[in-house]
Amino acid sequence: MPTPETLGPRVALHLLNRAGYGPRPGEIAGVLDRGPTKWVEEQLEPGPDPELDSRLAAYNTLGYSTSQVLGLYNADNRTIGTILDHFLNAKVVRAAHARNQLQEVLVDFWFNHFNVFVNDGFDRYSISSYERDAIRPYVLSSFRELLGKATLHPAMLYYLDNYLNTVPRTQGGRQVGGINENHGRELLELHTVGVDAGYSQTDVVEASRCLTGHGIDNVGQTGNYVYRPATHDDGSKQVFGLSLGSGGGASDVERLLDHLAVHPATARFVSKRLAQRFVADDPPEALVSRLASVFLGTGGDLREVTKALFGSAEFWAEAFGTGKPKTGFEFVISAVRAAGGEVQNPRLVRIAIQDSGMPLYACNPPTGYSNRGADWLNPSAQLYRMNFALDLAAGAVAGVSADIRGLVRGGGGDPESPASAADAINRVVFGRTLTAASLAAAGRVTTSSGVSVSARVAGLLLAGPEMQVR
Repeated sequence: MPTPETLGPRVALHLLNRAGYGPRPGEIAGVLDRGPTKWVEEQLEPGPDPELDSRLAAYNTLGYSTSQVLGLYNADNRTIGTILDHFLNAKVVRAAHARNQLQEVLVDFWFNHFNVFVNDGFDRYSISSYERDAIRPYVLSSFRELLGKATLHPAMLYYLDNYLNTVPRTQGGRQVGGINENHGRELLELHTVGVDAGYSQTDVVEASRCLTGHGIDNVGQTGNYVYRPATHDDGSKQVFGLSLGSGGGASDVERLLDHLAVHPATARFVSKRLAQRFVADDPPEALVSRLASVFLGTGGDLREVTKALFGSAEFWAEAFGTGKPKTGFEFVISAVRAAGGEVQNPRLVRIAIQDSGMPLYACNPPTGYSNRGADWLNPSAQLYRMNFALDLAAGAVAGVSADIRGLVRGGGGDPESPASAADAINRVVFGRTLTAASLAAAGRVTTSSGVSVSARVAGLLLAGPEMQVR
């Protein structure tokens, strides 16, 4: 069987599209020089990125704790706009410019898996801490570590109402508090074993009992995680095959997470989600089974599972398939990268992403945004993407600068010749993988409304069928 190293530019393009946000000019050649397998190995061990750090340096609030954010907000409620701007801008800058592309894609994937909604009250103030402290450090760690950090972070405890989840008790002659099933249900359905695992409503209630007492010290002032023994249900519990004796206290939830994190149903559910994101909307059963075996054999080591995914024949075979449609976010960022674009004002790029139908961190349901490419295909989205690509190449996208004429010249092309410009872009950006039909269409463009030939050629190619999929 051919290895990735022998399969040429199309494989390198596929890798950059799936394990990153698409190629920048010259990156396909760089992957081929190092070899796709070596590129994956380097991405699985992300190193320092001083250039990215420099780009992010202006966003001084990225390291603020939730307590700091709330304190500033309480002093001046206009501050939250600046803090959210920094957080959202950093997402755009990282995706467009980070050297560790796989890390950024995995942060996006796992945040979506453990989704919280940016516009849900307290989560506006805690979402930056949530991604920074509970998601980003653990995307190549163990699933148990990631699960624990996400489950008990105040942003998740608020989003799924667990801060209201308490043992019922009598106060002043009346019952107060009570079991809230939201977090327990989503822990099973979305975060671990999956909806088809065969758990029961009783399991949902018992999982919710394990989560009682885990909450937030003060939603409006400090926003820290706290465990309150007095509000925990300390009775014995039976959850999806796990028996917990009475008196377990805070350890109830830890033991539940230990149990769920390495459960065969979790291994399969997580493996299928990863395969759906990186391989196909309906991933091959054989691949899912192999990934689940790696998951179980390594105790849920996400680096090893991810490595196995990118080492699979099924992943590389997709390089020669029809492709997986990009989300709105992926299209906008990949177009900016392909154009050699420099993000100068991320806030304006965020508007373009929102207009594409995918506002950042704004998926309200706990399911997160869909991993299925087919769910992002519709006529209005296609029209928007075409207009965005044409505007980007023409220099009409606010917040991004792209030197298309320089790009064409750098590829040895003539910016005034449609066919020559198309050939140069095909060589430098796409590694000569564009179809003859796309090149022929680009070779027939003419100037219009003061837009240069090279810009119109680039716009057409950036809007073309090859750019719509990854």
